[in-house]
Amino acid sequence: MKQPIILAITAVFAWGSVAYAAVPPLPPMPTLPPPPPMPAPQLTGIQSAVLLDVDSGQVLMAENDQKPVNPSGLVKLMTAYLMYQAEKQGLVQPDENVHVSNEAWHAQGSRMFIQPGLPVTMTELTHGLLIDGGNDAAIAIAETVAGSVGGFVDLMNHDAAAMGLHHTHFTNPDGLPQPGQTSTALDLARLSEHLIQTYPQVMQVAGKLSYTYNHITQYNYNPLAGQNGVNGLGVGLAGKNSWNLAVSATRDGRTLVAVVLGAPSRSAAGSDASTLLHYGWNGWRNVSLYKAGAVVAQMHNGDWSPASVKGVTVSPVVVSEPKQQKNQLQTRFVAIPDLKAPLAAGAALGNLQISWHGHLLKTVPVHAQSAVKPAGWFTRLIHEGESWL
Repeated sequence: MKQPIILAITAVFAWGSVAYAAVPPLPPMPTLPPPPPMPAPQLTGIQSAVLLDVDSGQVLMAENDQKPVNPSGLVKLMTAYLMYQAEKQGLVQPDENVHVSNEAWHAQGSRMFIQPGLPVTMTELTHGLLIDGGNDAAIAIAETVAGSVGGFVDLMNHDAAAMGLHHTHFTNPDGLPQPGQTSTALDLARLSEHLIQTYPQVMQVAGKLSYTYNHITQYNYNPLAGQNGVNGLGVGLAGKNSWNLAVSATRDGRTLVAVVLGAPSRSAAGSDASTLLHYGWNGWRNVSLYKAGAVVAQMHNGDWSPASVKGVTVSPVVVSEPKQQKNQLQTRFVAIPDLKAPLAAGAALGNLQISWHGHLLKTVPVHAQSAVKPAGWFTRLIHEGESWL
């Protein structure tokens, strides 16, 4: 079996370069190390943190990002995700009145103060969940969507697995302390990313300063709520002097998520999240490299018919790169080893690695533009002859 010949369409993107007339060759200059990006912020007194760019999907800064922690109130991000999903599927309606059980009525911790016999809609519960941090709202949503809290928790863990949140396990929809409930800063950032990308309307609710239900006005626990561009997402108290915060913010069409876990106070969590966002806005920028379906590689194998197949991007490729003068991004296609025909159109061929000064920034899947099938003996003979030309 012949090994496929891989022709990677390697692109180098440069800004600020100028073409000059030819000059006599000069001795080669010594290789200099790449200029450092804007220094990453130093956070103290926290358990873990992550800064993620939602548009590129890249982690721009991480500290103990896979350390298991109690997610506390940030559990409500998954509760909101499943609530929006149920609305999309038509299982519940935003304006329908919801039955309030005694369990929801007597929920501990933060509440929006629902009670049996008092009308409340799914839209009102959504606001009570995301602005007030209402544990009673979380239980009412769970019972309405799944019929029981236990059934809803099963859905939470099912969707967490589907999202690839491998270090996350839920035991309730409200985030109150319970054995076995765990997550990481990276998983919570990815959960936030999924929530924003799938149901962007969450940002129209979670960033509001306050909410009034039944003549009771409560203010958003997010210490950054109301600041320019901040539009979410959630707050949790994991224990005495241990605050969790997930903040989303949008500027010039670009959305960042900062997750800070285990801060000594709510204000400290807000200060650290603000520092992360500042680093993301001022230290990084986004570059659109490819549209969906762009050809980025070509593979050749004499045992295939046709002998060549083009590799294309599945979706638009946006890359976050450090802000530098005369930056360069390099791309390199890495094929899946020992690929054999038949290959259907859309089959995975490998990955495109995107680097900045030798530092891997992002890996993008590459799929076959068209189908290939095993070549017959006569076709293989022709391909063998062509290889000698």
